[in-house]
Amino acid sequence: MDNYSNILEKEDILVAEDDKDLRRLLQFDLESGDFKVRLAENGQIALDMVREKIPDCILLDVMMPVMDGFEVCKRLKSMDRTKDIPIIFLTARGATEDKVKAMGFNADDYVLKPFDFKELIARIKLQISKNNSRKYEVGLIKEKTVLAVVEELAERISMPVEKLRSEFLRLEEIIGNNQNGIDSLRECEMARRQMREVFNQMLSEIDSFYEPVEEGETVGI
Repeated sequence: MDNYSNILEKEDILVAEDDKDLRRLLQFDLESGDFKVRLAENGQIALDMVREKIPDCILLDVMMPVMDGFEVCKRLKSMDRTKDIPIIFLTARGATEDKVKAMGFNADDYVLKPFDFKELIARIKLQISKNNSRKYEVGLIKEKTVLAVVEELAERISMPVEKLRSEFLRLEEIIGNNQNGIDSLRECEMARRQMREVFNQMLSEIDSFYEPVEEGETVGI
């Protein structure tokens, strides 16, 4: 899917809540806020749904059957593939130790029931925005790293490629009119030019300002 399609796609919110009425109420309000909503009635189902598709944010109840919210959060935050998913706990339990426990599992936010839906949506958007900013920064770092590697590689190979050009010039004088030698030299020179073109193309694709250095005298074959 291209970037334009990604922009148009609704953000995916996974709601893990064992209270059926609250699940439906959350679904209605979140869909009214232009989110795509998936529902899970317990922690295990929530984990299975995350495996199927990574959501943009998870609303996670603490007290659920089969697997509670703390265990779900612990598992998701321990895996590279899911550790960056924003997790917001929704719970009626307001004890300080519960908040500390949630933060200890690297939860991103903690909202007490009953809550204001406008505030909840604002918190969701904030967490998604923060996560998107992190992804963008990581992408920039990776892009810079790739560019540095390619530039270093191109610099290291440029010298032997240019050395080949000078040697071909010398061989051209030595070979003279020997047709077999001329044919062989022509093939070697074509391969050298292809190597140079590949690296020029690689640098141009990752650096829009890159301009290939013009070669001086080339082998006239």
